[in-house]
Amino acid sequence: MIDRDPFLTRSPFEQVEIARRQRLVVVSTTISIVFSVLLGLFVSIAFLPLDSTHEILAYTLIIGIIPVSIFSWVLAHNGKPDLASYFLLFYISGVLGLNSLLIEGLSPALVPGFLLLIALSGVMLPPIRSFIFASLAIIVYLAVRIFSGSLQTTVSISPQAIQGSLSFMIVMAFIFIAVLNYLITRDLRRALDDATYELIRMNNEVRDASDRKSQFTARTSHELRTPLSAIIVFADLTLRGAYGPLSDKLRNAQQHIVNSARHLKHIINDLLDLSKIEAGEFEIEYESFSIMEVVDVMESSCLPIAEAKGLEWSITIDKSMPPLMEGDPERISQIAVNLAGNAVKFTEQGQVQVTIEPVDQKNWRLVVRDTGPGIPEDQHEKVFEAFRSLDKSGSKSVATSTGLGLAIARNLAQMMGGEIYLHSQLGVGSTFEVCLPLIVLEEDEDSIAAIA
Repeated sequence: MIDRDPFLTRSPFEQVEIARRQRLVVVSTTISIVFSVLLGLFVSIAFLPLDSTHEILAYTLIIGIIPVSIFSWVLAHNGKPDLASYFLLFYISGVLGLNSLLIEGLSPALVPGFLLLIALSGVMLPPIRSFIFASLAIIVYLAVRIFSGSLQTTVSISPQAIQGSLSFMIVMAFIFIAVLNYLITRDLRRALDDATYELIRMNNEVRDASDRKSQFTARTSHELRTPLSAIIVFADLTLRGAYGPLSDKLRNAQQHIVNSARHLKHIINDLLDLSKIEAGEFEIEYESFSIMEVVDVMESSCLPIAEAKGLEWSITIDKSMPPLMEGDPERISQIAVNLAGNAVKFTEQGQVQVTIEPVDQKNWRLVVRDTGPGIPEDQHEKVFEAFRSLDKSGSKSVATSTGLGLAIARNLAQMMGGEIYLHSQLGVGSTFEVCLPLIVLEEDEDSIAAIA
């Protein structure tokens, strides 16, 4: 199987590169026209009058660079940069080789001439083809050096003209390469500027789309919560018998309505919180609270589910924990419920342990350990991403998740100046540890003074 040329266009990015190279070919042929006109004037002064057929041939070959450069420029402008490059480069290399054989003392001009052509080929041709051209230039140079000694010189011009020709070639080579270097650098800089501008524009569009999505989610969540709250209230009143007695079947159905509505409200609240966090509109409120408030919320939310699944449930509070702290009890409770709720949800047998303890005088932590299926190491960070649920392939657990709880918990912890850590082993269980700043009220500072 023949490999395709890696520089043939196969993607939009390669098409951009080819367009850039076409611009360089057009500029290079334009410079070549200027160069060939100056060379023609110099040769006309040095060669005229012409005394032999070989002088006329050599002169014609050199002057021919002018129409060849113009024709190459036309080809490049008409979307044929490769053909323009081949036509110009091979003609000039042929002129250098033939005239070095025809004109006595001109062979030293091969070195600056071919160096100039190789530099030009690097601009006008794809890399692989420029390497091929450089190899051909070496072959031509060696052939001229070999045959120039065995052939009788046919054209002889004055030493001053030869020296002038060599100086002219060297000076023009320097100027031409300097101009090419400037053009290449300028074109690359323009391409980089265009790419940077496009990247910034796309990032702005993505950010605007994300902001609109967050605003839409927040507004929709607000609109959904109002009728949903009414459904919960009236369904709960009906369940309590406020509108008359209920049969067992009707009570069971009504209980399903209440449970499903509350679950839906919980999901909507998570979406609303996440949209506020992403939009930068979420605020942490600081007030005094007791750690027992957090414990009560966790037990009321998780204990019934743990008992229904036959799990051992325990909460241990270190005696060094101050009774009163300062923080956002609602959001701390939300973090605790998300972590403990996940542990209960994904643990089918065994136990769930919650430990609350101080770390030092500046931090405290809440640790949730379970004996669930564990989390693979390559998914430790993924479980904290929004809308990303754990891949439970190979696990017996049938519990499902929206993938919002851990993402919200980590964001809330970080907004409070803390962090959440995960330690897990497959088949053994998982441990989630949330560390938060310990802000103790003045009357309780002495209770943790001995903690180090």
